[in-house]
Amino acid sequence: MAIYYDQFYTLDPGNPPPLGTAVSPATLSINDRNNDGWVTPTTGGGGRYDMVDGVRVTAVWEGDTITLAKPNGVEYSITGTTFYLQDGRAVFTPIDGSILHNSTFISSTYVTQSTQMAVGDLGPECFTAGTMIATPEGEKPVEWLRIGDLVMTRDAGPQPILWTGGRQVRGYGSYAPVRFETGSLGNSRPLLVSQQHRMLVSGWRAELACGSDEVLVAAKHLVDGQSVRLTEMAHLHYVHVLLDAHHILIAEGAPSESLFPGNMILEEDRRISAEIRAAWARRSTRPIETMVTARQVARGPEIALLAA
Repeated sequence: MAIYYDQFYTLDPGNPPPLGTAVSPATLSINDRNNDGWVTPTTGGGGRYDMVDGVRVTAVWEGDTITLAKPNGVEYSITGTTFYLQDGRAVFTPIDGSILHNSTFISSTYVTQSTQMAVGDLGPECFTAGTMIATPEGEKPVEWLRIGDLVMTRDAGPQPILWTGGRQVRGYGSYAPVRFETGSLGNSRPLLVSQQHRMLVSGWRAELACGSDEVLVAAKHLVDGQSVRLTEMAHLHYVHVLLDAHHILIAEGAPSESLFPGNMILEEDRRISAEIRAAWARRSTRPIETMVTARQVARGPEIALLAA
């Protein structure tokens, strides 16, 4: 049994609410009860059925989209998965790297075939052990960094680490890292990160796709099978680095994100979540959920343009 946590709207794109309805995100559990890496619907009795928020999943609609408006009126779209639950609820979670905010519903599209969803679409953003991170004293392996150490950021110079942690995994399937060969994103050496770890992409592609000269893109969406590819390995150590805001770090010479816990899948229990919240509370009186991303996050059709 593996329990994860992610952000959701209580919303059904296939049976949408009225235009202008206010929607707010909530964190819910996802229970892959047979630990096969998939959230699969079941309707019969018995067995180890998968659950969301402690309730049996009866249908999985992957590829639904919703269009929302932020409080400032800016519209944006999210691609995600809708889960139908046995208690009658429908809940929607993003699979395109989006961060959910309090917003207003505009419109939706929906798929017509129930499938299943890989928990790899929900994975945490992290570096692999051995990755060299820029600090005021020079580059250091990410696993050497400790609470209070300073790391260099693109926007705010040296910043202290609030928390660091990680885990050992078998690097297959959704846990296989993405390998960026030297020079593929300005990195001076090969760089390996988790599939959901977001990299900073800049230049004309970012401007064309997103109207911004810099944008964050999940590593798995940059895989091209050549200079950027999935690399399976028997064992590896993933490491997270949390700062007092979402920042752009320099990893192996390439710009990449620090931990954004609002989009993080936690471990089988809530130990890591408790550690992160405690570390945050020692530094800030603001709720950790108020953290915003350091750059715009590429979504939906924007990803296809960036990866072209």
